[in-house]
Amino acid sequence: MVVAMSTTVSFSQISDRVNDKSTYLLGARPQAGNFGFYLALSSAEIEGLTEDNWQESGIPLINVKYYKTDKLVLRAGIQVSKKRRSIDGTLDSDMTGYTDYKHVETDANWNFSMGAEKHFDLSNIFDSYIGLNGNMGYERSVRTHNESYAGGDYNNSEGSSFGFTYGLETFIGTNFFIADLPIAAGLELGITAKNYGANKFKYEWDESTGGTANSGTYYTSLVDDFENTSTLNGVNSQDLEFTDLKARRFDIMPLARLTLTFYLKQ
Repeated sequence: MVVAMSTTVSFSQISDRVNDKSTYLLGARPQAGNFGFYLALSSAEIEGLTEDNWQESGIPLINVKYYKTDKLVLRAGIQVSKKRRSIDGTLDSDMTGYTDYKHVETDANWNFSMGAEKHFDLSNIFDSYIGLNGNMGYERSVRTHNESYAGGDYNNSEGSSFGFTYGLETFIGTNFFIADLPIAAGLELGITAKNYGANKFKYEWDESTGGTANSGTYYTSLVDDFENTSTLNGVNSQDLEFTDLKARRFDIMPLARLTLTFYLKQ
């Protein structure tokens, strides 16, 4: 009797937002010819922003989407970031032996991406899709270290690293449209493959000890996640100073990205 009574007074909500009585407004789904502006942060970027010892600047991943058809979306984006930290001061040479000390670290990167999305059932409340993205850019780092001592001696070094990067992403994604607003929150999960070009630092150094000046060049590795088998006499490879060095890195990694998209008509 309860089942019979409930079926006469209730209506089923189905995924195309239509029931026996009305249509529910659950999103302003974009169509062919519409544009979307897409903001995203990956799990790695969120972790980097939480580091309290770095000054962060730049912009997150910003994409422009164009709906070629209702189910085919073209996308292009750019990402720029920079972080810097430094210490620069004068000391009491009677207590430390130093008169001046300076250390600066700067990391910057730029990335451009292009890709496409294939969307599925447009009647579903959740907008699901698969996608492919190609990207290229560069990474640059600078390390400056200067020390001055009582008596006029000094020890200065400046290291720099620069390299082009490129890679490919494949992912699945889902959008959920917020009420009847032209806004969607989403999640993308997938795999990214990336080749790194900046894998070593080149250091130029000069010093004066007891009035005798010296200078030179050496290299250090940026690939710092080798196993213990890469050590030499108990010293990790990234701590060694090479007279010549070739270092390569190619990674395949999981991808997790939170998204927020705002849609506009032409």
